[in-house]
Amino acid sequence: MKKKIVAMILVLACVTGIYAPKNAWEAPVTVEASTQKGKKTPSIQKVYNAVKKAYGDDYIPSEKVSKKELKERYGISSKWYSAAIAEVPMISANADTLVIVKAKNAASKKKIRSALKKYREKLIQDTCQYPMNQLKIQASKVYVKGNYVCFIMLGTISNKQEEQSEDKVIAAYKKQNEKAVKAINKLYK
Repeated sequence: MKKKIVAMILVLACVTGIYAPKNAWEAPVTVEASTQKGKKTPSIQKVYNAVKKAYGDDYIPSEKVSKKELKERYGISSKWYSAAIAEVPMISANADTLVIVKAKNAASKKKIRSALKKYREKLIQDTCQYPMNQLKIQASKVYVKGNYVCFIMLGTISNKQEEQSEDKVIAAYKKQNEKAVKAINKLYK
């Protein structure tokens, strides 16, 4: 009887995700030596945490993207990376997105960068976007640092900024994306 109860508790724990890792599909990540002045390459979790912390309460993405979705949505093959974290907003009316992919090698890094640039262009060309997101999408950024390739579309701007010309709104959103770039760059100092 005790074995059945323990077995049921374990099954329930697994089903509810109590013991599931935060990114169950993610490959194990280790800190690797970098070629930059003896510095260490930060783990993908450190990169993700630094970006998320930089935005604080303005960090909106909360829905993890699965390995399968990473391939389908962004065109990124699991053969190209050793680890990946991707999040999108739970509500589709919001565009905020963060994708961080740790490339296995230089050739893979180029493929990932190309796939994310194609994704970005597809978003820009998509005429079915919510009007409030069109300028934020234009300000999105594909950023490469070390072995990491990132797609960044994050941050909020004030209502006053939203009422400015399109160029100024795009510039304001680009400035928001720079928060993520700065947070990543700090990890390499």
